[in-house]
Amino acid sequence: MKPGRSPILLAALGCFATAWGEPLVRTASEAFETARIKSGLANAGLNANYQIVIGRDHDLVEETAAQLLQRFLRRASLVVEIVPESRAASGKHQILLGRDANLLAIRTLGGKGAIDIRSVSTEDDGFHLKRIGRDIVIAGANPRGVLYGVYALEDFIADGAESPLDIKKIPHFRKRSNTKGYYFNADGGEFTRQDAEYLSRLGVNQYASCDGSGVMSHLHELVQSDIFPFQKPPVAEYRRKVKSIAARCKEYGIDFYLMLWEPIVPQLGADIAKYPVEALGTVRRPWGGDKEGMDRTLCISSPIVQEHYRGLVKKFVHDFSDVKGFFFYNMDGATWLCTPSLCPRCAAAVKDSDHDLFNPWEVQSRLVSLLAEAAHEERPDFKFNFWGAVHFHGEDVRKLLQHAAEYDALSTGWDGSDHDIMITLENRRPCAEFLMTQTAAEARGVPMYAYFAYNRLESVPQGFPFPFHVSASLKTFKEWGVENLIEVTGPTPEFNSINALTMREFQSNPGTDPEGFLSALSIRQFGTAAGELMFRSWKEIKIAMDTWNGYSITPLSGSQGFLSIGTLFGVPSAILPDIVEDFDHQIAMRIRVEPWRDSDYQRFKEPAFLEKMERMHDHLVKASNLSGQAAATASDQEFIDIAYYEGLSGRPTRRQYAELNHAPIALAAALCQQRINIVRAYHLLTEIGNAQADGNTPLARSKEKLYLELLREDIAVQEHFAGLLVGFAAMHPCYTRTSLTDRDIANLLAATRSKIEKLKAHLASRET
Repeated sequence: MKPGRSPILLAALGCFATAWGEPLVRTASEAFETARIKSGLANAGLNANYQIVIGRDHDLVEETAAQLLQRFLRRASLVVEIVPESRAASGKHQILLGRDANLLAIRTLGGKGAIDIRSVSTEDDGFHLKRIGRDIVIAGANPRGVLYGVYALEDFIADGAESPLDIKKIPHFRKRSNTKGYYFNADGGEFTRQDAEYLSRLGVNQYASCDGSGVMSHLHELVQSDIFPFQKPPVAEYRRKVKSIAARCKEYGIDFYLMLWEPIVPQLGADIAKYPVEALGTVRRPWGGDKEGMDRTLCISSPIVQEHYRGLVKKFVHDFSDVKGFFFYNMDGATWLCTPSLCPRCAAAVKDSDHDLFNPWEVQSRLVSLLAEAAHEERPDFKFNFWGAVHFHGEDVRKLLQHAAEYDALSTGWDGSDHDIMITLENRRPCAEFLMTQTAAEARGVPMYAYFAYNRLESVPQGFPFPFHVSASLKTFKEWGVENLIEVTGPTPEFNSINALTMREFQSNPGTDPEGFLSALSIRQFGTAAGELMFRSWKEIKIAMDTWNGYSITPLSGSQGFLSIGTLFGVPSAILPDIVEDFDHQIAMRIRVEPWRDSDYQRFKEPAFLEKMERMHDHLVKASNLSGQAAATASDQEFIDIAYYEGLSGRPTRRQYAELNHAPIALAAALCQQRINIVRAYHLLTEIGNAQADGNTPLARSKEKLYLELLREDIAVQEHFAGLLVGFAAMHPCYTRTSLTDRDIANLLAATRSKIEKLKAHLASRET
């Protein structure tokens, strides 16, 4: 439905029964869909005298495209047959669906210049959708382009089919990858055909996932080692799930990758006493491990470990034929290299790196070469995409990328970050590691991927809308010459999120005017009055995030859990005296991982940092108020215009959708205030301790008074947050109206109430 068109009301709609052979629940949202499709089909002159014509040698993805188009037409009770070109009936009008290479009619039209698809590379997912006489042509540069052309035809019809049909599109970014993200897999839910279709409709052509437990992917869980047969056997359900995801992605032209983490901490696979001593090494981890930070790991410089991994990779590549490749990331969680000073084998192998490092680049280079070479020996077309600039810095990145062999692609994030959205700095420049990766990729003749999060950040609640930053980052990547993208933690299908819709537009057309696009999108989704309010809310969010211009690391950056304004890391800590030790520990740990960021992390302790937190909060509160007004204004009798994922509940109403957009903003504002109080408490408690150490009793008492006032204020803040959660618990279904599940709300509420009791008890003890 176009902006400004009169909405169709629920009460005026009828019902329908089937789609793609499956029974559908009779709902008002389906009737809404039927009515708008019927209207568009009437305007387009499409009727039962049409047939869908495909090539005899059609691809699996083209078959999917034909079936989806047939299903779409059936939703309006229009039954259209799918036939190969050799059996097309001469008396029927045709929807020609295919490529220049496999459909004679398209090849003929291309030769006459009636359509233009030959000029588009088969590496690009371009299509030309055009009405020629009574016939409709969907010509793709490749099978995926054909599928995208079907989606474009469906959108054209659903929008009313009121203009001449002649649409040619070639996505600007060639690879548009998406990952579910290990942080968001904890539910272990099944990846459905509907999930694959949703990603495909967003223009995603690569998808990566970790295991269903929400941690990471390890090869020993998928295939059995011949070298260490005592390791736990592969997990049958995990094997089934990986094969199922890969097969479903394949139907929609999505290349499935496993996000791989190796080498493992050996006790994950077996009792450590079972490993031969020559297989083990020692790492001094930047966090975790024993009291000294020590841990045992599989030593990549050990020949027996190398043989172990070579065999695992070959078995995996053989057994999982639908998996396109690996996205390789390591040195995190439970995957570590040896520290050379603690491992004689690695000490002998490392000539350049500091022997006290947890990440010597020479050993990492050997591991990448080993894994990629083994994969290519088993299947030459298996892809190895290496995220090389994470946990490395400066010249070590250049050396690593130069010496590692066999990789097929490189990935990197701006400023080396993994779960960031680009902050819209006025003078944006790619960091040194980004440029090194770009140069290395060009020298090897392999693609480089920019790694970012356009839909979900670690640091904000699920569903939090930041569409201005999505559009700005994609425009910037175009300016930097990026051709391939990886979405770190992709969209939640059930949310039909604004960020995902923005990503869809700007990955194809990064030059689109963001103000015009987002203004129109807000009206399409929320209605005129509510849409204007929501658009203003997004602008406040932009200002809030732009508060951090000039900072390389911010509370919105990845892995900054101790400053997160989201719910991923649970509720913020209580502002008790141990908050000082914890805050200092968190900063020190991050500096151990990235010592070159020492000065960046030290800024978190400066008064200016607290001022920026408060400024961000002010704009988040404004955004929350505006989005709350939008939710109250939006109609509960009209549906959102764009819904690429309808789920069990069907298409949401404008009000339900506005509530879903408001809830994460309200959560972010409330949690930001809690984080501000943590930073305030850190400063006050540090000042109290310093004054006491100096014997300055009057200063200590004055700061103590301020701390007690902060405790009282924070108790009120916590009670407000608990009230917010109680309100969310009453909204059903919670997940698609608040972005939180019932269990999420219960856990957050229990933790908040426990924190309130601790704060009250501590306040009483200090007051006496």
